Amino acid sequence: MERASAGNVLMLRLDHDEDILESISKAVAPERSTLMLVLGIGMIHDFEIGYFDSGRYIRKKFQEPHELLSMQGSVSVEGEPRVHVHLTVADRDHKAFGGHLLSGRAWMSNEIGFLRLEGHRSARILDPEKNVGVLRIG
Repeated sequence: MERASAGNVLMLRLDHDEDILESISKAVAPERSTLMLVLGIGMIHDFEIGYFDSGRYIRKKFQEPHELLSMQGSVSVEGEPRVHVHLTVADRDHKAFGGHLLSGRAWMSNEIGFLRLEGHRSARILDPEKNVGVLRIG
């Protein structure tokens, strides 16, 4: 993983087969900012996505490489980093689909950018009605 930072922007480049969510968590762990936006592109393989339905994820796994057309989400850095990322991918037939990223590895390379929102406290708090951790910003 390569990491560069200037002002309110942090940029990562992941190498082939690096764990995407683990790399994001490691990169943002030293941050003092409490809220970050995430954007990314590249290719992905050995990944699992989810569709949230009534308190649980409907999961689907993919082994083969897919184009990572768009990755977006947020990271709450109140205590341990909480990464919440969705993505859109395309297969060899150029069919696009997406969901919540549950796990995945970089194929060849990923480019992931972060925008720090300085001075905002944030945390993921369990909403018992929805049975999901909801981002709270203060």
